[in-house]
Amino acid sequence: MTNKEVAAILDEIGTLQELNGENPFKSRAFHNASRVIAAAPKDLKELIASDELKEMKGIGSGIAEKVVELVETGKLPYYEKLKSSVPPGLLEMLRIPGLGPKRVKILYEKLGIKTIEQLRKAASEHRLGSIDGFGEKTEENILGGIEQVRSHADKHLYSKARDAADAILKVLAGQKGVIRCEIAGSLRRRKEVIGDIDILASAARAQTAKIMDSYTKHPDVGKVIAKGETKSSVILKSGINCDLRIIGDEEYPFALLYFTGSKEHNIEIRGLAKHFGWSLNEYAFSKLEAAKKVKRIPRCKTEEDIYKALNLSYIPPELRENMGEIEAARAGKMPVLIEETELRGTFHCHSTYSDGANSIEEMARAAKALGWEYLGIADHSKVAAYAGGLTEERVKLQHKEIEKLNGTLGGFRIFKGTEVDILSDGTLDWNDRVLASFDFVVASVHSKFKMTES
Repeated sequence: MTNKEVAAILDEIGTLQELNGENPFKSRAFHNASRVIAAAPKDLKELIASDELKEMKGIGSGIAEKVVELVETGKLPYYEKLKSSVPPGLLEMLRIPGLGPKRVKILYEKLGIKTIEQLRKAASEHRLGSIDGFGEKTEENILGGIEQVRSHADKHLYSKARDAADAILKVLAGQKGVIRCEIAGSLRRRKEVIGDIDILASAARAQTAKIMDSYTKHPDVGKVIAKGETKSSVILKSGINCDLRIIGDEEYPFALLYFTGSKEHNIEIRGLAKHFGWSLNEYAFSKLEAAKKVKRIPRCKTEEDIYKALNLSYIPPELRENMGEIEAARAGKMPVLIEETELRGTFHCHSTYSDGANSIEEMARAAKALGWEYLGIADHSKVAAYAGGLTEERVKLQHKEIEKLNGTLGGFRIFKGTEVDILSDGTLDWNDRVLASFDFVVASVHSKFKMTES
């Protein structure tokens, strides 16, 4: 099992314990261990072999034993038993904004609600009001939350989808017969949230069957939806739909352009091709039948060649949204995208003072190793006790540590910050005196999501 898979199971164990009403310190320990392992710089197998796992802060002996069992066997009877004791629908209900384990547990115990649909029906029929703390406003919020969850049911964060896609690409690129392969779709355009993963590969026709067979049998595949010679669709174990298309190498640049999108960008590009007397699709440039004047069709081996043929500068996938990029490319004024090497620092980092996985010193040294010049620490304020929110005394301790580190890191600067809660009355969780001690402040809403701007 990978670090992320083990971390996900530990986090789920903590949640299941909360739903069962177990000791909150116990569940918090599993949640914290999950964060530590997810952020671990080494593979768990290596940490276990070197006995470093036992030394990691936040990993107790009991949890360490469970981690070893998961890594070595891929199974954990304790987890399976715990999971079987909780209706699976309760975990789904936790996706609804404003519903934490305690409230979900109450709904199950008082009204026998164990699915989102049962909850929707109960809220629509105003049956939640029979429970203390669940009034008409709560019912409205729950119904709105259910609608929100359903509207984002098949959406995934870029980082999650990218990790899943990279694992597939790594295996695909090593397959015999694969000439080129790349991610396409909204994931290649680096949208913050994506629906599914599109992967494109070029290969010799004689090898496509074996390539598809390898793809559908990838260890990350949970279910095969459809399998064909040139296209197969699967659902990954992470829950993301993933499509693989295999085409000839001559078609590859055209297919990559087409399947990367966006739809609006492609429409404009096809319109430009018509001015040259060409038709452009996912396979090639071809002559328009009705065209009177036809410019010679160039041979295109890359996307860059296609844009050049249309008298355009190359347009990076991130900008292909039909929001002025084509006009900029025609004028030779394409903006230069920021590269990772240009980053100088980042703010809003959580440390082990609250719910982060690493210490301030660990993060600062890692940031400095990346060539950064600064790091902004912004742990939770005191009201966020569920996430280890800091008291005033702990803020003072943190600031002393930051000042000490700033004197030893050779010009690297750590900024003192806070993620302060906006309370239900609109005030901030820290008073002006405490706020004045920070270099920067991030104000956040973690509850009462229906508050007005005023």
